[in-house]
Amino acid sequence: MSEQDGVSRRSVLLGAGAAAGALGLGGSRLTSLSVDPAAASVEQFLDRNDVLHGYCSPNCRGKCQMDVYVRDGQIRKVEPKVPDNPDYKRSCTLGLSHMQRAYNPTRLKYPMKRTDWSPGDPNPTGRGPDAEFERIEWDEALDYVADEMLRVREEYSPESVYFELGSGTDGIGATVYSRLAGAFGGTMKAWSIDINVGLGFRRVTGAGYFNTPTNQATDIENANTIVIWGGNIFESRFQMDASKVLDAKQNGAKIVVVDPAYNTTTAKGDLWLPVKPGRDGHLAMAMIYTAFEEDYLDEQFLRERTLGPALVREDGTLLKTADVFDDGDEETPVALEEASGEPVALEPETYGEYALFGEYEVDGETVTTGLTEIREAAADYAPEEMAEYVGVDAENIRQTVRWLGTRGPGGILTGLGVDRYVYGHIFGQAYAILLALLGQYGMSGCVTGGITQGGGFASDYGAVEGAPGPRSLQQKGILSAMAGDDEKPIKAMYAMASNFTANQMPDRQAWLDALENVDMVAVADMQHTPNVQHADIVLPASHWFEREDVAGTWTQPHVRYREPAHEPLWESKSDHWMLVRLAERLGYGEHFDRDRETTLQKVLNAEDRFSLEDLREKGTFFDDSAPEIIWQGEFNTPSGRLELYDEDAPTENGTSLEVPVPMESRTSPDHELAEEYPLTFLQKHSRWRIHSQFGRMPYLRQIETEPVVDINPSDAEDRDIEDGEYVRIYNDRGELVVKARYNEGYRPGMVNVNQGWWADDYVRGHHNDLTHTDVSDAIENFAFYDTRVEVESAPDDIDTSQYTDPDRAPWLGGPNDGGDN
Repeated sequence: MSEQDGVSRRSVLLGAGAAAGALGLGGSRLTSLSVDPAAASVEQFLDRNDVLHGYCSPNCRGKCQMDVYVRDGQIRKVEPKVPDNPDYKRSCTLGLSHMQRAYNPTRLKYPMKRTDWSPGDPNPTGRGPDAEFERIEWDEALDYVADEMLRVREEYSPESVYFELGSGTDGIGATVYSRLAGAFGGTMKAWSIDINVGLGFRRVTGAGYFNTPTNQATDIENANTIVIWGGNIFESRFQMDASKVLDAKQNGAKIVVVDPAYNTTTAKGDLWLPVKPGRDGHLAMAMIYTAFEEDYLDEQFLRERTLGPALVREDGTLLKTADVFDDGDEETPVALEEASGEPVALEPETYGEYALFGEYEVDGETVTTGLTEIREAAADYAPEEMAEYVGVDAENIRQTVRWLGTRGPGGILTGLGVDRYVYGHIFGQAYAILLALLGQYGMSGCVTGGITQGGGFASDYGAVEGAPGPRSLQQKGILSAMAGDDEKPIKAMYAMASNFTANQMPDRQAWLDALENVDMVAVADMQHTPNVQHADIVLPASHWFEREDVAGTWTQPHVRYREPAHEPLWESKSDHWMLVRLAERLGYGEHFDRDRETTLQKVLNAEDRFSLEDLREKGTFFDDSAPEIIWQGEFNTPSGRLELYDEDAPTENGTSLEVPVPMESRTSPDHELAEEYPLTFLQKHSRWRIHSQFGRMPYLRQIETEPVVDINPSDAEDRDIEDGEYVRIYNDRGELVVKARYNEGYRPGMVNVNQGWWADDYVRGHHNDLTHTDVSDAIENFAFYDTRVEVESAPDDIDTSQYTDPDRAPWLGGPNDGGDN
């Protein structure tokens, strides 16, 4: 190991059980470094040298502030920090395990090159599990990346260089990365994941993308009824949402959980609606039916803030003021004054005694109201008619609506589960309408979605002036461009903090096949991930606690600051360090600063409420500009109202969606694959990882030691599968071998394998070898849960020794106690 200053020459905390993980250096392994655990267990928290400001950076809801305890130049403990607003003091087991992540044996130590890759002879089939790497110097690594980018730009186009920014970090590295991609004119991704419900909701409200917006988290406690729909928040969002839901419950709120599985969140509920997979839209329409039939409509709200009274022509378009008034326009809808029967303009935020239902003649045209259209659309979804199909008792459907309609402010807290069905966006449209019928917008205690209000800072440090900017392709378009099915194919790739291609994307084999058309793949990451194993050039990134940084957050109203605990270990560098030097090689050095503090100052230059020095002192800044209550004033829609009737609706399968029409893809009992593959395959989040991060923490692997499939005992017994035996899950795309776990919490007809496991965690296959990239006509959103499989006992000759042989189970050893490097 080369000599480096400071802690990089000091002891590295590697537990005896953890140290056997590969560092990815040409077949080398890190030998176990053990000390007397008794001594370390007593002394490690005494004699502290410093407590530093920190925060966690994965793609999760918490964005938690942390105190980082450092002694003798090493991180010894991590605790939740009390931020500016103490209501947001939270952390989780994952965040508290950062000591094990900073000193983890899977950390990348040096820049590396795949041994059988060279410019002009990429040998893409050499990528993957058997790839070997050799250590190179930083200058050599960055020269390779820059030269290939410039070559591809010259031979193909700037857009043929793909800058893949993953979700595995935040801070100024992502800002600098996007700035460089824009200066170069490369390609960046737009999301095709978890945007389904948000975009369906957006058609009604004018807001929503990743999930749907709601009031600040601190207002959840004021809700009287909370319907948690499609999210196991007590496992995946417990840092913020779950704690606030418990506050509401303590205050007397009714909690309803809509989920096909009985889980940690369901256990906290007053009522469980075990909806069958993919039928959430049908269930929402049954609730809309109930709101109409039992008359829980907030008529004042509907008249003042929605298009419920808007008049609809027979051709499905809205009547506009230009159609009935000489001075009218083509944008403003028309309503009918109930007493006089005269048409009037339907202005935003304006109450009138408008007719809400009926059929009328206006200037010789037959019209109805938007609410009439919605009521007719819901007429076929009576709870008693839908109960068996959706798997929920009719009385429980009605009780949920009664609570929402009679107990005051409340609403629906959405998870991301429904996003993962092809037609999840129709559910987003439907539940937005349900809340509008009940008047559940714009008040304290209203819960309209799953994204609480966040905070940030003003910044004018963005695109380079005059730069071409990046091409944006949604992720399915990225797959096509990688496969060569694009006039500007992707031929070079620089992935930062991303484990997408080799692990997280649906139909993983299609991505790996497409990757063979790419001449150079560079991956910058902290750990030796599956993406790294498919790289040509490997760039070791420093741990988050080894770099100074600043970030806002989209789920809580704070700006967070982090100071480095020590210098980056080994030869790892911050993403900022790498990107600036890459920019210099590409000819854009004048637009970037090598000095990190200078970059931080420039990023914060437009902010006048606090300075970098203020953040260094306090560690956090409470952004009180974020509204605690949203949906007050005009909605961000063409009409300024909630557009319960959408005249610009998309179509699905030839059906226009001015009002919701629930649909199913693979979860339908009539689907062509239903007989051959009768089980719906879910891949839920685990509380022990954030997507594919944190999966190699020794403490956590003692709890979740290997991937398993949750299967209802009745489904298992029908297939002669014993609890704990290894099984093969398969369909027409791939297979997966894991251990079976009987779980009565999952309804018959569905199975689950927690997502995020790495390829080498599996005995055979991968969970994303079973998923697909089919999307709806309206929204390009990957439908991970809309997957059908069958399960059978694994072949007798399957090798399970990585879990059944104690000598091959390195994650079950002792804690990280320290040692000399």
